[in-house]
Amino acid sequence: MQTSITADLLNTDSGKRADEILRKCVHCGFCTATCPTYQLLGDELDGPRGRIYQIKSVLEGQPADREILTHLDRCLTCRSCETTCPSGVDYAELIDIGRLHIEQKNIRPFGQKLVRNLLGELLPYRNRNALLFKLGSFFRPLLPASLKQKAPLIRPAQEYKQLDTTPQKTVLLLEGCVQSTLSPNTNSAANTVLQALGYKVICEPVVSCCGAVNQHLNQVEKAEQWVLKNLSSWKQLNENKQLDAIVSTATGCGVMLKDYSKILKNISHNTEHYQPIIEKIKDISELFSADTLRNNLKSFEQGKQQVSYHAPCTLTHGHKLSEHLYAQLSALGYQLNIPQNAHLCCGSAGTYSLLQPTLSKQLRDNKLEALQQCSPEVIITANVGCEHHLNSAGDSPVLHWVELIANDIESSC
Repeated sequence: MQTSITADLLNTDSGKRADEILRKCVHCGFCTATCPTYQLLGDELDGPRGRIYQIKSVLEGQPADREILTHLDRCLTCRSCETTCPSGVDYAELIDIGRLHIEQKNIRPFGQKLVRNLLGELLPYRNRNALLFKLGSFFRPLLPASLKQKAPLIRPAQEYKQLDTTPQKTVLLLEGCVQSTLSPNTNSAANTVLQALGYKVICEPVVSCCGAVNQHLNQVEKAEQWVLKNLSSWKQLNENKQLDAIVSTATGCGVMLKDYSKILKNISHNTEHYQPIIEKIKDISELFSADTLRNNLKSFEQGKQQVSYHAPCTLTHGHKLSEHLYAQLSALGYQLNIPQNAHLCCGSAGTYSLLQPTLSKQLRDNKLEALQQCSPEVIITANVGCEHHLNSAGDSPVLHWVELIANDIESSC
């Protein structure tokens, strides 16, 4: 694609990067075939190719308006288009650049600004979001149906047996700002699974946000503050504990964490000393091995229930670990049902379900219909957002996959 980005933008790192990405695009349109919003709306401007053209026009000096803002806001940033693209267009990075550039034009309606600012001030802080979720859960019976689905049912953490295993390595388990409130049992189950795999588990002294919420709301400076805060804390912890890995159980957070290297490039002061810490960041599925689990726990037996497997977009297109996790779970003997159109997003996408409720609900209902075709006893996933979004309307319970494993460890060992 030929470009003529304005000279002042080309003098910036983000402008140069946008130009590089745009020049990779060959207009083929393969991306539209796997774009969830294009599939729903059938509008070229609500597909990756159309959004790329809109970003290009604004970066080339055309005025940004609220129509363009709307089309970019409707993007889930699921990255399905990146998996499909034969030219290797880094679409997620481009739309981040485009969104921030348009956000700085100050054309967003006041009401939208207010909601986004509130989300950015509430969700990343565990004490604040805990109060919000508890209030929502308490008043849930009184809420209208449209809001009742948004009010979470919080499941307390389960206490699992301590396993008699000899740890070989030490990992830091990140609890997550929202997950520690909404799904504390995921962290408890992850602790058990990691012990079974031979890891000594250390938890964060202070639970912190990865920065994804602020990043996706175009609140870049706040996101950068979280990045530096986390890396500084983990570097100090690593010096004391000699960590072998820093483990995330939420794939959405994990993709953000693995992007810390890119984000650091936008921060002016010296940050190279953080690179060894970033290289330790892993999704828990990267540490999971069926062979290791069976070797360490000879008496382990998997459950026999029907299981549907929902691989989050961040696991499939971000980490690119969906097939690995499927293979490991299958090797343990689980019979996993993969739904039709598994590549399509469930509609959670961070704050998307709050900011784009109509599209989000359509995507959720489509995903649940596909997942429930086999009448599963349980649906497993790998991201807290997907878990609670799907749990808000489905007939089958939705769990993080580590809970499935931990429950079977508990019953068989």
